[in-house]
Amino acid sequence: MRTTLIALAVLPCAACGTKNAGNRPDSTAPAAATVAASPTSPASVAELRRFIDSAQLRYIAAATKGDVGAIGSFYTDDAAVLTPNAKAVHGRAEIDKGNTQMLSTTKITALKLSTDDVQISGDFGVETGSYEQTLTPKTGKPMHDVGKYLLVWKRQADGSWKILREAYNTDLAAKS
Repeated sequence: MRTTLIALAVLPCAACGTKNAGNRPDSTAPAAATVAASPTSPASVAELRRFIDSAQLRYIAAATKGDVGAIGSFYTDDAAVLTPNAKAVHGRAEIDKGNTQMLSTTKITALKLSTDDVQISGDFGVETGSYEQTLTPKTGKPMHDVGKYLLVWKRQADGSWKILREAYNTDLAAKS
């Protein structure tokens, strides 16, 4: 998951309910930027944050057990995962296939997720954070990685949240 976990490029303006205002520069500081111009109630952000905290525990358990079905259940059917150094993966079936392939040769032996920020607009939430993981191949030495991620969560008809988009990359320098 962290090897396929976290999400997004940029939500199109139509998805966040705002009209395209043209190509004007964003003068808002990155830490204070929001997904949309409409105000968000703190209760909604707090609700999503509690959900994410709980989901991270379940996700970590599924990832370290190698449970592809449980990992996949965090994603919408039309989710996209943007991984470093690879083509984007589209849809639950491709996400499950990629996780099955990765977990057939590698075990996630440690995973820590830390949410830095949560923004919400309507039925979309954006989470940014950092990760730390150790991947242990069936043959070879464990590989430790630290990095950051961006997830777009989408509220489902039943009120739960699932990952619509995930993007992540390492903080480690490329090896030559």
